[in-house]
Amino acid sequence: MLVGLFLLLALTMLVYMSAWYVFGFLYLKRIDSVDSAWGLGFVYLAGISMVILGNYQPIPLLSLALVSLWGVRLFLHITARNMHKEEDERYTIYRKKFARRLNRLVYIRLFLAQGALILVISMASIGAIIAEDFNRPVAFLGLAVWGLGIVFEAIADAQLQRFIRSGKKKGGIMTSGLWRYSRHPNYFGEITAWVGAGIVACSAGNYWGLIGTFAITYLITRFSGVPILEKKYENDQKYQEYKKHTSVLIPRPPKR
Repeated sequence: MLVGLFLLLALTMLVYMSAWYVFGFLYLKRIDSVDSAWGLGFVYLAGISMVILGNYQPIPLLSLALVSLWGVRLFLHITARNMHKEEDERYTIYRKKFARRLNRLVYIRLFLAQGALILVISMASIGAIIAEDFNRPVAFLGLAVWGLGIVFEAIADAQLQRFIRSGKKKGGIMTSGLWRYSRHPNYFGEITAWVGAGIVACSAGNYWGLIGTFAITYLITRFSGVPILEKKYENDQKYQEYKKHTSVLIPRPPKR
């Protein structure tokens, strides 16, 4: 049953990302629409899993609510951020580098590849949503960690957006609020949320859900999140000074 479910989810994700490709890239001419597709993709898979199995118990429903809260907030945050600015430099480079094969490569390497990542990471939330028998104390611990991660990420994003809107971003570095204790508190919150999802999945014996938790942690810490931003500011003297005193990810008091 599990293999059949994931094959069906893979097919529906193919449809979902193809629709975003047609609307976002072919119609709106924006490669960065793939970033907006990210958050809603998790909500989409979680909802389909719930409907397919009809598992409307309290813990699966709470899990669906948390995925939806996380995914919709992230969608709104990213879409609002991208709406009134030019595409990220990485996408501009992509357009120039692959101009002759742009349509095909954007579809395969960006939209479909991201869809595959959503499916893998969603194993954590799906492991919670399809389960029927939970160790309740462990499950509620996981739900609490999950919710804490979502709140932490949302606060970090909101603090950064206020900093940017204030105009201080030009030549400045965000060093207050949660950013005083971590250089990437939003990513810490995101990882924490998916650790919580993994705990809920494990509370029902679905240990394979940890694949999703490990996948998002690896993605953020070793591939697309922290490393990209650290490299972006490697020649920024203010950031390098900030780096000396501030934890890279896990919030800690600044070093003196």
